[in-house]
Amino acid sequence: MSRVFAKQGDLDGSCSIYCLMMMLIFHKFLDWDDLIDSERAKDCEFVSRIQHEFLLGFKGVCSGGYRLQEISERANKCFGSKICEAYTTVPGTPNTVRRGLLHDLIRVKLDCRQPVMLGYSRQSEVGHALVAIAYRREAKNRLRLFCLDPSHGVPFMQLWNTVIDIDYLSSDDDDYTDTNYYDEEKICVNSFLVIEDFPVESYCPF
Repeated sequence: MSRVFAKQGDLDGSCSIYCLMMMLIFHKFLDWDDLIDSERAKDCEFVSRIQHEFLLGFKGVCSGGYRLQEISERANKCFGSKICEAYTTVPGTPNTVRRGLLHDLIRVKLDCRQPVMLGYSRQSEVGHALVAIAYRREAKNRLRLFCLDPSHGVPFMQLWNTVIDIDYLSSDDDDYTDTNYYDEEKICVNSFLVIEDFPVESYCPF
């Protein structure tokens, strides 16, 4: 079984790049050795493209926070097909949805056992990205997300390292009503990215 979790410092790039690599490993497009062994890229054009686009000095993706739309566009370029899709509550960007629908889409994907890459804004610093792998309904208006955050290590014998509660019934697209318990701060989960499954053989036989 390939390693999935990537902590910042293990690879190049910002938090969103780490999250994308975890998503690609989850969906079996890559394995961990593809990301750290440049020789493996010589035998697979897709792996070579991923390494060139994201792991060799790719700059500016999250310099002012997160931009999952740009991550999605560049990943689709590598795949040669539209398998990534990013949604956001930020006005004026592609795939803009209301916050309630965003939360519904996150839950639907997790119900299908598909991880989702989340982006959130915070009042204290720039935005951040992480990967949600499961959820639990806590109350009528609260959804608890169990996440892999590339900023922190994963405790021994635990499958996640960060817990986020989102306000499931909030109609305010910009309000900081969500909570990141690890960092003890109020946040606003306002974008996410999903990957659709394609056969691994279409890209690189392992």
